[in-house]
Amino acid sequence: MLLSKKMGVYLNQAHFLFKQCFLTELVNNNVDITPEQYLLIDLLWDDGPLTQKEIADRMQKDKNSITKLIERLEKKGYVIRKTDNDDRRKNVVEVTTFGQAQKQEITHIAINAADNILGGIPEDELAKVVEVLNKLNKNMKKLLKKK
Repeated sequence: MLLSKKMGVYLNQAHFLFKQCFLTELVNNNVDITPEQYLLIDLLWDDGPLTQKEIADRMQKDKNSITKLIERLEKKGYVIRKTDNDDRRKNVVEVTTFGQAQKQEITHIAINAADNILGGIPEDELAKVVEVLNKLNKNMKKLLKKK
């Protein structure tokens, strides 16, 4: 198999399996969110309230997908949407008191899941993988901008 083909296959497989392992950890710890919902709420924990557009841009997802993620997190009590005071056409999404209360536990679960997934791989190898993935992302972003 060509190296470029292997790369695509392994990236896709690693992405799928990483999400499955993380979802399993969340379920095993009775946390009723998906990995994608975790990424959204983690973004809000780190950066504070954001508009739906800002979330879509940072997560590199379309606005419809983000709307669905927000709606599900809203139903579960993790986030709330409020109209932006400066621009009534925009919704600002912020973490609820309940969502803030869950931060430490869910973050701990996420870190443990990542540690288990990455266990046994030397730090210098992980650093190299991160470096290569960063270069791949830059290449792909350039390609997408050309179109």
